[in-house]
Amino acid sequence: MSEQIWYVYQNGQQLGPFANLQVKQMIDSKMIPQDAYIFKVGWKDWRPIEETFSELGLPAPTMPAGHSTIKTVAERREAAPRATISGRVVVHNNSQMVIGSGVNISATGMFVETTDQMFAVGERLKISVRVDGFSRPFNVLAQVVRYNGDPKSPIGYGLRFDDIDPAVAKDIQQAIDRQNQARAATQQAVR
Repeated sequence: MSEQIWYVYQNGQQLGPFANLQVKQMIDSKMIPQDAYIFKVGWKDWRPIEETFSELGLPAPTMPAGHSTIKTVAERREAAPRATISGRVVVHNNSQMVIGSGVNISATGMFVETTDQMFAVGERLKISVRVDGFSRPFNVLAQVVRYNGDPKSPIGYGLRFDDIDPAVAKDIQQAIDRQNQARAATQQAVR
């Protein structure tokens, strides 16, 4: 049997691991709804199902007439670009607490590195963030969208913010802009 490296998040639960063939069969038989998310060991984030078809070796889904086209991963990341961050992040649910390190952040969420696995996908958490490059620490409510336990990439939680203060969103955007400018300057210097 092939390596079981795929996970599916649907209807508020994480399922898997599954082999490539199993996921293909579930998609073909419509056992996985179109609003599901897929995760492959080694990826940093869950992806909408329609973005995983080429990875699975499936033809791209066709859209009914009148529907908008499906956004690619690059288009979705363009809509919510990320900044690499470092600093302390406290994650808790009023009974359990984890202190981790921030890895990356966008206006919609962040990845927190920690080896403590105590929260479930779908669980709502409170987060206190104190990271370099931000004018002040901030608190936000978030939902766990995935836990990565594979040591090939950072171990920890992918979190999606419920609602974020506009001042914090501005800090996030400034961090992203600074990193993009630094990256562009580096690329220009290499040429």
